[in-house]
Amino acid sequence: MNNFSEINGNKWWLANKTNLYQELFAYVSKLDSKQQYRAADNLRFARLYGNFDYFGLNALNYYRAESSYNVTNRVTLNVIQSMIDTVVSKITKNKPKATFLTSGGDFSLQTKAKKLTKFVEGIYSYTDFYEKATMAFQDACIFGTGCLKVFIEEGQIKTERVFIDEIKVDDVESFYAKPRQIHQVKYVQKSVLKEAFPGYDLQIEQASSTDEETFQDYQSSTYKDMVRVIESWHLKSGSKAKDGKHSICVSSATLFEEEYDKDYFPFVFFRWGDRPVGFFGQGLAEQLQGIQLEINKILRTIQVSMHLVSVPKLLIEASSKIVSSHLNNRIGGVIKYAGTPPAYAPLGSIPGELFSHLDRLYQRAYEISGISQLAAQSLKPAGLDSGKALREFNDLETERFMAVAKRYEKAFMDAAEIMIDMARDLYLAEGDFKVKAKDGKFVESISWKDVNMDKDKYLMQLFPTSALSSTPAARLADVQDLVAAGFINKEDALSLLDFPDLESSMNLLNADNKNLERIIEKMMDEGEYFPPEPYQNLENCLRKTQQAYLMYKTQGAPDDRLELLRQFMEDCQNLLLRAREEVPGPQELTQELAEAGAATAAAEVAENIPQEQDLLASGAIDLGVPDEEGIVPQEEIITEEQIIEEQL
Repeated sequence: MNNFSEINGNKWWLANKTNLYQELFAYVSKLDSKQQYRAADNLRFARLYGNFDYFGLNALNYYRAESSYNVTNRVTLNVIQSMIDTVVSKITKNKPKATFLTSGGDFSLQTKAKKLTKFVEGIYSYTDFYEKATMAFQDACIFGTGCLKVFIEEGQIKTERVFIDEIKVDDVESFYAKPRQIHQVKYVQKSVLKEAFPGYDLQIEQASSTDEETFQDYQSSTYKDMVRVIESWHLKSGSKAKDGKHSICVSSATLFEEEYDKDYFPFVFFRWGDRPVGFFGQGLAEQLQGIQLEINKILRTIQVSMHLVSVPKLLIEASSKIVSSHLNNRIGGVIKYAGTPPAYAPLGSIPGELFSHLDRLYQRAYEISGISQLAAQSLKPAGLDSGKALREFNDLETERFMAVAKRYEKAFMDAAEIMIDMARDLYLAEGDFKVKAKDGKFVESISWKDVNMDKDKYLMQLFPTSALSSTPAARLADVQDLVAAGFINKEDALSLLDFPDLESSMNLLNADNKNLERIIEKMMDEGEYFPPEPYQNLENCLRKTQQAYLMYKTQGAPDDRLELLRQFMEDCQNLLLRAREEVPGPQELTQELAEAGAATAAAEVAENIPQEQDLLASGAIDLGVPDEEGIVPQEEIITEEQIIEEQL
């Protein structure tokens, strides 16, 4: 009778657990044999980028070949590495943010959407997703496609960078870039597998690491402890189909299998450029390899030519009687000869066309990649100092990368969707799932039950980049332009000036805004009232709270929550009126000091102390320090007497 493969055409997902591993390994082996060209291409791209003679690209053979490798033969003008490092820095310097919005939703849904945004940011943070995304995007530039895996382990959502050579897909099935099955092939230590899959110790020990014929010369104790593991996913054929499968196999056993009912793979893919057909993308290294190889040839020609023509040589007639030992570099040396005296041959020259051609190739590399030499050298054009001018220059320079940037940003949306679905699974399996999210200097623990919404209740929107420049000087210019145009006030400008060297000062100056935002948020989310303090910037509190009130009223917030804001604004007005009645003016302070015998101090106060309204408007008396909830405790507020004492 024909075996299972012949009957089912390598439909491994239909096999039972007993022979699943056999069918799966046979199928992946066929893929490997048909796709050796891809492995060879990736190896060449890795060598060109890293300027390193890699032997292979897996855990067993990535090390440099033991054959002689002359350092002098390495490329000194690596345009591929320069271009890729520049574009990676340019594209990944900003952190795309998945923001969740509701369409016509009530206040409750809008609150959940806001928390869901923080929830996903928290997962990004604790999984180091941004750092790993940078590595995956670098892979995309080198190999055409980069990959991150999102998975559940020990009750937590985790991410890892997956080397693209580990990913196997069927070329025919993925003609339209939408394969129905994906395989990840990697090498894992036996001890790790035994810990993860108890009860399979014997099968794991019997499992093979790799093709013995290929790597028999490179085996060691470490390599012999490595096992080839294939983890596979097959999407179900339809909404009601039961042929979805997720399995983990070694060459001697099926370690794990389950029905897979998801409509996605647990991978996020990054691509530098899309091909007309097929699953894998085209990388920048592939686009530049022809130029890089030609540059290598020219550099080698120039190197050899310089060695040939730059060494002085003496011309001596064959009949001349010259003692060779007399030809040395001693000062004042004497050379005896008979006949024609020896003479130095004229030094040759390297054709200038070689250097011209090298420069043309170098410029062409920049044109293909869309990168300016200034960007590659982290320089700005002379005379461009304003934030507006630099923004316009950067906009022009990055216009070429718009498609690449959109693909990079979309990967974050894909990851967010996977993370949300996995969070839902964890909640259903374990009863709860919480994520710690950072909000400024505060950390908030958000439970899945507080953000759980049906997919049709929200819309995910990506905010990819900051509108402000990256350099401090340009950022300051940007903020000044916004203040001058009236788009923001001076208080809001402080939160945009996020200078690392001025962080503590900026935190103090912006404490009033942060404290107020925290108060409003807690009142609207928890329904608990927090009254204003006398030494807050009450005028700013009134203005900000009024804006928040109108926004929440438009969103359909419950009236009991809106009443908290109305009460807060009323209390602010009362405190302002009371302050105007109680705070003495300069005349009263001068009179009190004069009566106490401090005439000089009284004169200085009369001249320099500001009006109470000025203190309130400027926020000069807003010196309270927020507690862990972001609320300014009454006992920590600096009094009027302390302020007057500091003025004296």
